[in-house]
Amino acid sequence: MTGLLSLAATGLLVALGAWIAAGLLFRAAGAALAVGGLLLTATSGSPSTAIAALVGAALWLAGHWIYATRHHYYRSPLARRVFLRALSGRLDPTRRWGVPNIPPEARRRAR
Repeated sequence: MTGLLSLAATGLLVALGAWIAAGLLFRAAGAALAVGGLLLTATSGSPSTAIAALVGAALWLAGHWIYATRHHYYRSPLARRVFLRALSGRLDPTRRWGVPNIPPEARRRAR
């Protein structure tokens, strides 16, 4: 029983850590991988670096999706445009919120 409880507690801590840090981690790693893959694709022309750039872009979008799920707004205008215009409405984590959440920088500009 103690092993099962320890496993459940560890799973809960990993899930909590992923919820808190995954958005930032995915956005940073995805941006680095996408930019690095694009630069290496431009210099070497290797298809594997192009795939790395696409994986980096998907990771960056996943990080923005997690951030938007937690905070109810997008951290980047580019991510907002991709989620609202290019992708299906089902993938938008900010749809159907009862009260729209205004990003902090937009609140500062409005004052």
